[in-house]
Amino acid sequence: MTVHEILLEFLDELDSKEMDLFTWHLTKGVNDFKIPKSQLENKQRFEVVTCMIQRYPDGAGNLTLLVLEKMKQMNLAKELQEKLGHNVDTLQSNHTAEAGAAQKQERCKPGAEFVEKHRTELISRVSLVEPIADDMKPLIGEEKYQIILNSGTRQAKMRALLDFLTTSKLKENLYQSLVKHDKFLVEDLEDCV
Repeated sequence: MTVHEILLEFLDELDSKEMDLFTWHLTKGVNDFKIPKSQLENKQRFEVVTCMIQRYPDGAGNLTLLVLEKMKQMNLAKELQEKLGHNVDTLQSNHTAEAGAAQKQERCKPGAEFVEKHRTELISRVSLVEPIADDMKPLIGEEKYQIILNSGTRQAKMRALLDFLTTSKLKENLYQSLVKHDKFLVEDLEDCV
């Protein structure tokens, strides 16, 4: 049984009000885990599980446990911990070895590493946020695109854009857009290593 199936099985034990509370906890944040409200609105249980696994590939099981505990669903939490195994922190959500290999390959993209490493500098120094957001629009969608454009200062726009980039593939695409629109900044940051 995959992690996705296990988590879905346990979310199916919650009634609709409990499920609303579960997603509320996800949007408010538990420890270092937090999922934007826009990603969970009007989502079915399987979509909530998919979102947790995509956002926290190695921590979706742990996140589910934490939320169930916050909801005082101790019996469910205990059963889930037993089903997942005792080493929840090291739980891998890779459904198959093939998916794991693809995920590992995705994590090794140098552009994604660049974006993660230089997040603070990118927020403060990128001046052409709109053209970059234009490049990212087909990947992030109209709603997120509008949120970015309406975020006020260029720093707030860049922060919002970075917050929406939850996968290595998206970060890699941002890197390509940065090279296209702000080549000298990218070169400067790469030289600062």
